[in-house]
Amino acid sequence: MKQDILNYPVILTEYTDDGHYYVVTSPNIPGMVTDGKNLTEALTHAEDAMATMLDGIDYPAVQDPKLWKLKDNQLVTWVTVNMTKWLTQHDQ
Repeated sequence: MKQDILNYPVILTEYTDDGHYYVVTSPNIPGMVTDGKNLTEALTHAEDAMATMLDGIDYPAVQDPKLWKLKDNQLVTWVTVNMTKWLTQHDQ
């Protein structure tokens, strides 16, 4: 049985080149990219993007973020996704 609550590390990149915004990616979930105009919005969008990408597939193993090489404008944080709640809200 699949877990309902998933925790994945993500890379949060801060940009100031065209306004101030954040981009969220995760090496654990290739192709997952989202953004937000502030931290709260970026992480909320990340939760939805992760759930969308993980819906219907085997969940990838969590990689150790200590092994990731980050740039000066990046940091690692964790995003929790409740797949049961997300699927219910999206009529899956």
